[in-house]
Formats: sequence, C-alpha cells, structure tokens
Amino acid sequence: MIEWVLKKIFGTRNLREIKKLKVIVEKINEVEKEYQSLSEDAIRGKTGEFKARYLEGESLDDIMIEAYAVLKNACRRLVGTKFKVTENEFEWDMIPYDVQVLGGIFMFRGGITEMATGEGKTLVATLPLYLNAIAGKGGHLVTVNDYLAKRDSEWMKLLFNYLGLTVGCIQNYMSPNERRFQYNCDVTYGTNSEFGFDYLRDMGMASTKEDMVQREHAFAIVDEVDSILIDEARTPLIISGPVSVSTHRYDKLKPLLERLYKKQNTLCTQLIADAEKLLAKEDSSNDDFDDAILILFKVLIGMPKHKRLMRLLRDTEIRKALEKKESFIRSDNNRGLFQRVKETLYFSIDEKSSDVDLTEQGRKVMQPSDPDAFVIPDIGTEIAKIENDKSLSEKDKTDARTKIQAEFEEKSETIHNIDQLLKAYCLFQKDFHYVVQENKVMIVDEFTGRLMPGRRYSDGLHQALEAKENVEIEKETQTLASITIQNYFRMYDKLSGMTGTAETEATEFKDIYDADLLVVPTNEPCIRDEQPDRIFRTKREKYIAIIEEITSRHEKGQPVLVGTASVDVSEIISRMLRIAKIPHSVLNAKNHQKEAEIVAKAGQRGALTIATNMAGRGTDIKLGPGIEEMGGLHVIGSERHDARRIDRQLSGRCSRQGEAGSSRFYISLEDDLMRLFGSDRITSIMDKFGGLEEGEDISFGILSRSIQTAQKRVEQQNYSIRKRTLQFDDVMNKHREVIYGMRGDTLKTDEPREYLFDLVYQGIDNKLELFPPEGGSRNNFNKADFKNWLNQTFPLSISDEELEYEKPFDREALVNKLVNKVEDAYIIKEKYENSDELRWLEQHIILNAIDKLYQEHLYSMDSLRSGIQLRAYAQKDPLLEYKQEAYFLFGNLMDTIFDEILSNLFRSATNIESMRQMLGSLNLNLEHETIDEIEQFDNAQTESEQPEQPQQKKIKPVKRQQPKIGRNDPCPCGSGKKFKKCCGK
Repeated sequence: MIEWVLKKIFGTRNLREIKKLKVIVEKINEVEKEYQSLSEDAIRGKTGEFKARYLEGESLDDIMIEAYAVLKNACRRLVGTKFKVTENEFEWDMIPYDVQVLGGIFMFRGGITEMATGEGKTLVATLPLYLNAIAGKGGHLVTVNDYLAKRDSEWMKLLFNYLGLTVGCIQNYMSPNERRFQYNCDVTYGTNSEFGFDYLRDMGMASTKEDMVQREHAFAIVDEVDSILIDEARTPLIISGPVSVSTHRYDKLKPLLERLYKKQNTLCTQLIADAEKLLAKEDSSNDDFDDAILILFKVLIGMPKHKRLMRLLRDTEIRKALEKKESFIRSDNNRGLFQRVKETLYFSIDEKSSDVDLTEQGRKVMQPSDPDAFVIPDIGTEIAKIENDKSLSEKDKTDARTKIQAEFEEKSETIHNIDQLLKAYCLFQKDFHYVVQENKVMIVDEFTGRLMPGRRYSDGLHQALEAKENVEIEKETQTLASITIQNYFRMYDKLSGMTGTAETEATEFKDIYDADLLVVPTNEPCIRDEQPDRIFRTKREKYIAIIEEITSRHEKGQPVLVGTASVDVSEIISRMLRIAKIPHSVLNAKNHQKEAEIVAKAGQRGALTIATNMAGRGTDIKLGPGIEEMGGLHVIGSERHDARRIDRQLSGRCSRQGEAGSSRFYISLEDDLMRLFGSDRITSIMDKFGGLEEGEDISFGILSRSIQTAQKRVEQQNYSIRKRTLQFDDVMNKHREVIYGMRGDTLKTDEPREYLFDLVYQGIDNKLELFPPEGGSRNNFNKADFKNWLNQTFPLSISDEELEYEKPFDREALVNKLVNKVEDAYIIKEKYENSDELRWLEQHIILNAIDKLYQEHLYSMDSLRSGIQLRAYAQKDPLLEYKQEAYFLFGNLMDTIFDEILSNLFRSATNIESMRQMLGSLNLNLEHETIDEIEQFDNAQTESEQPEQPQQKKIKPVKRQQPKIGRNDPCPCGSGKKFKKCCGK
C-alpha cells in the first residue's frame, strides 16, 4: 500500500528517468533546428570537428547533444535517397522520433532500452554508435543472425558514410584478413557468436600478432538483448578439437539401453492398467483410490508423458489427488518413501531438473553379468593399500596402480555413457530439442526455433543422441578455448542493449551486467486487442479450436500468424490445415532459409504463416492495403512459453506504430508448462468446471494470472541456473584472463626477449619459494635443491659459493644476479642463431608452453566440473569445493608453464647447427641431455616438440597461500603501472 502511494505521488523510477531525458531531447531538437540552415558540407564536416574536440580533452558526454543533432539532421537530409539493401531497392524515409532519441541517450550511458516491436530500434542504435565512434575505438552492434547483421549494416551504411564513418559487417564465411578489415571500421555489425569466437581465436589460438583480427572491446550495443544475454547465457562458446583416442561405448550400450527403455514402458503400461482397474471398481473404496494414485505416481516419475497417463489426468479429481500425493512423497520428511517408490522402476525421470536416475533394477538390466559394474573403486584407498603392501615389488606396485586407474576410468566412462543415453531417450525429443538432417543431429534453439549448425551438446550428450538416431557418431572433442556469452560481453568497457521485451528480466540485467533498464514509451499508442486465453483440457481439443479460428479469419482475408513452441507442433497444425485445404507458409528449424522474407509477407491479405515463436525477430511485418479495416494482423499462440517475454515478443508482432491488431493464446492442461509448473489453484479452478463438454474451454482472468505465476516459477528457476553457471565460469574466467593476458602480451610485444626474461625472472623467483629449507621461510631457501634445479634448467654450472648471501637475505638481489647469468649465456646462444627467426622462436617458446599446458588444464577443469556436484552428497558446497580445487590446479598450471618456458629457453634453436655450436662454445652440457636427443627436434619448429625433461630429484612441493604478483601484473599500490616498473623495481 505504501509503495502504491509513493508511486502515485512521485511516479515510478521509469517515469522519472523519462522526464529527465525529455529535457535533453528538447535541447537536441533545438540544436538540430539550427543545423537545418547549415550547408551540407558543414554538416558532414561536423564528425571531424567532434573528433578533434575529443582529442583536445572534451568528453563524449560534452559532445552528445550536438552529435545527436547532427545525426538527426543527416537523416532529414537523406529523405528520398534511394539505396540497396540485400539486393532490394529502398528509399530513405526515417527521421528519429523523440522517443527514439530518448532511447539513444539511455543506451549511450550503458543502459538497456525496451522498445516495442516496430519502434525503429535499428535507427535508434545509430545514435550511440555514431557518438562512440568519435573516440576512434570502434563500436560493435551485435545481432542474432548473419542476415540481420548484413541487412542492418547495409541499411545504416548510407547514414554513417554520409557522416564520414566506415561500416563493417562480420559474416560466418569471412577469412581472417576480411574480418580484420571489418573490425577496423568505425562501426562493425555481427552476431554474438562471431564476435565471441573471433575473441577466442585471437587470444587462445593466434600464433602471431598479424593473426589477430579484433581491436579493443570499447562499446557494444546488443540487439535483442534478452535473447543473447539471457536465453543464450547458459550455452558457452567453445572451440574444440578431436581427442586422439575415443573411449565412448554409446554404440555398444545402445541395445542394452533400448531394452531397458522398453522394459520401463511395458512396466508403466501395466501399472496404468492396474490403476485403471482400481478406479473402475464399482465398490471402490478410499483405499483403492489412494492405491491407484500411488501407482499413477510411479508412472509419473517413470514415463511422465505416457499417453494413457495424460488421458487419466484430464480428470481434475485424479490430477488434484496426484499433485497432492507427489507433494507428500517428495517432502523432506518422506525421503525413504520416495526412494522405495523409485526402486520399483528401472529408472526415474525428473523433468523439472532434467535428470534421470538409474535404479538397482535398471543396473541389473544394463550389466546383468557384472554385479559390481556400477561400483567405482576408491582410488585413494586402493593406492594406499598398494603402497603399504611390502610383499609387492616396485614393478608390481606400478602394474597394480595402472590396473586400478584403468578400472576406475572404464567404469566411470561406462556409467557416464549410460547416464547420457538415458537423458537422450527420456528428456530429449526429436523435432523439439533437435532435428536430424543430412545424417546429422542438429540442435534447435529452444527460444528462436532456429537450427544451430556447428553447435554440439557437451559432455557426450550429442554422441548419445547420434547413437539414439542411428547416425554417425562423431569423434569426442576436447575443449581448446571457451567462454560464456555472459563473460564475453562483460569485457566491454561499456555495454548497452535494446529489445522489445526485457522488463521481466530487469533484475538479472542489473545483477549480472550492471545495466539499468528503461521502458521507452511508443511513438503512437498501442491499440492491440489482447484477447483472453482459451484453456482446454487436452491438446487435441486445443488444436481443433485453433484450426476453427484460423478458418474463420482466413475466410475474411485477415492475415494470421500462428506462433508455436516447437517444430513438432508447427507440423501438426500444418497437417491439420492441409486436411482443411487452407494454403499456408511454415517457418521452422527445417525451413528457415527464407525466414525474413516469409515473415515480412505475413501481413498481406489472406496470408497464413506458422512459425516458431521467435522466428523473424527483427523483421517488421507490414500490413497490406485494407488489412487495418479487417482488424489488422491476428496472432495466435499455440501455447504459453516458459518465459513471459517470449509470449510478449509473439504478440508484439502485431500492432506496430499504432496499427490495428489482435492476439490470443491457446492452452491445454497437457502442455509442459501446465503439467510441470501449474499450481494447485489452476487445478482447483478447472475442478469447478469439471462438467465441461468435449471442446469446451475456459477464459477466466484469475486463471490467466495463475498461468503467469507458473511462468514466473520457470523464469526464477532458469535465472538460478544461469547465475550458478556464471558463478562457476567466473572461476574459469579468472584463469582465462591470466592466460590470455600472457598470450596477448607475448603476441603484441615488439620486444619478445624482454618479455621472455620477465618470465625468467618470475620463474626463478617462484622457484625460491618451492625450495624451502627444513622449517624454512621466504627469507631462506634450500641451496642444494635450488642449485640442482638451476643447473638442470640452464647451462650455468652454478656453484654453492654463488648462492651464498649476506644476512639479511636480499631475495631480489639474488634473483637479479641469476637472471643476469642466464642473459649472459643467452647472448652467447644468440650469436649462433638465425637472427631473422630468433624473434619468432622467442615468442613460440612462450606460446607453446602456454597452449599445451592450458589445454591440459581445461581438460582437468572439465573433469572437475562434471563431478563436483557429487560433493553435495557429503553436505559440501560444490561451488566452494570447485573454487578451492581450481585454485590449486591453476597454481600448478602456472608453475608448470614457467618450468616449461625456462627449460626450453636453451633447448630450442632456430636450427640444429646453432644448438651444436652454442653448446660447444659454452663448453657445457645441459644435464642429462645429449646431442642425439636434440636432433629429435623438428628442424622447422624445434620448440614445438620438446624431448622428455630430465628426472629431477623429488622434492615435496610447497603450496603458495597468497596469489603471487607477476612482474607484468598491475602494481597493487594502484599506480596503474606494471609491478616491474613500480614497486617491483
């Protein structure tokens, strides 16, 4: 009540923000009116003037009003100009409305604007893009597909070129040279995946500075920001390569899994028959009814989409009783009961959490001849037993350890394969989650309905689907580089976005991206007729009602757009329309090549278009002559989506810019949303209408609100999943920043030797900590072990006397002394090297060490991530456990990278002869190395295949308790300088 009163007095935050921005819009309009009297050359020359003022110290905020006025004036002068976009001729007819300018101001400040479909977001984006381009760092406009990137770049190019700016566009097929050219433009359009993958290739795979294509990440506008930053946030961008040896057993396990699946189906069919008998008894008692409901609960967790179960659940009394029984059995007080119920099945399915659990009965079916097949050995305990067994020789111990490790890996892999096959059969539907085309399993984007070529489900799930669908099982892959969409876009200095539906996700935008949201009012009032939902008991009744409404409107010539949530539903409706002999167009993941063209024509007389809910997003539907008089475009939703904003996007396809239009959604109690997240309230309301005849529906306001509540539940669950994903990836992101920072510094430096010896300094300094004396501290070290390491790593022949020091111990002086000795030896080595190739060699000594070891680290982190959730069974927080183990893994990675770089400093050469001459000149040998071993190097790329390193004395490692400050890291004093140039001097 208090909040309501405050809003009445002071208005909402959104209204207050709009009121402040309107003042700035008025100033822009005043300046633009003055500019109308300027010559064309004067207007076009303003861009150069703004750039000069920026270089002289003015901020972009200082220039904003004039810059926006210039762009608006340029739009005015271009009216009537003909130009081509995607081979079609257009005439420029756009001058920004006040609400568009208002949205442009908010986006320039790093905010997200919600603007209704048809309000001209493409033009709005040019305002902040133009202003940020003045700084000379480039701006990125991120879209959802290649077509929109190409269309929008060609569309707005006329405006940007008029004002002296260059426009680039990244397309999937482009070569690195083409991409580099496009990124060097003032404004660059492209898709989120292209920008992200280019970053991964630049920072994780480029071998020279010339291979890199991107510039800075200064400013980005994300179009359809909710789709990219919310919907796709759970899907990381991954560059992977095939593993050398494939270990999966999907093809061998598939027959066993299919037998298991058939047994479960047969069991559930029998259970339903038993329940039906109890329910049909004439003298049925309360106990009989309760027993029947318990049996149906078993089917619910065993085969939740069983057709006979769906039919029984049309009875609201049974549905309500089953919901009550489920709540009782799943409660914390009845965990034992839930486990006993599960064990009567072969496996249990939890659709809400997308989980499948094999029971003891199921294990016996999968591995009937091996009762211990699912008992994974405890490696730690078993190895301890082997080590303590004095009757075993060292060889026997080695063999026993190898056997235990092999058994562990084989059983773990088999269990994992079975788990993924179960998910493929029980949770993933063909033509909903994926389609099969050209003998390949292709993922369907759950939000857009578009195919995602080149994308694969991770963790072996994609191979399980390939086995299920009898297509070629592609080789396992290993991650070479990866980043989440969230962390990629958080790298930008300033990030903004725009969409037609973001208000429901405002909290997430603020929490994850620190971006405020503004709902911008429409230029013309929206007069869409949003008709009440029609709710049916069954999908069959719902589809019949949809066809009836389509037929009625089609006979009048009114255009209709039918939005579906899956390929399967779009094809069902299409078949029904063909039977009714009604012509129509279908747009789904199997027919998406002409998406924009099909959607653009959806507003013509008699047009009937069936499309997945988000298809054609970004393409305006223009009404044909006389359509407004019929009521405009009518949108039909075949079901409510999990996310409310997807429904809003669908209904927003009509009534753009004040045009007429209407929308209505059709729902059945068999829809997944209603089955999984529908509340007791929905069942209770439906119970009151239990006497509904076949085909009767309910349109009731309170029921619609209950459906929105169900959608909120799904949104909250998905937000929790995305947030958890980000928390885990934030750990990996810190590792990525350090590794890519080292790679970037290596590639970009003009003096690789200076950077190489910075790493030599850091590596030697690190080693001092790892060779402490007994009970020692940072102010001392074990001279014997440290000397042994030095002489194994460098051709120095360090003596004990050279490691003596005066008290107090001057650590830095000792490290500098040793680095100088290494540099002296390196100067001798340099005399015999090919000077033209030496710079390349110095870079690749660092790059090869990073790349080889970081890939191994990614594999270790993937393994850690896939198994860490099991720690929850031990009452431990998986995230905390993950952070702790990742910390030590990363510490080991960095130590190993330094070891590799330092070891290869004198074990790499531009040619074999230079290596021979260097060793002869120094009159030294690297301990345990021979010229024969050196000749194993590849003459062209000696550093890429290093000989096995000498066996070093075993020394108990010391774990660093605090992160080490590298010489090239920012100085912790806050000066902004590198540590080596500041406090680390």
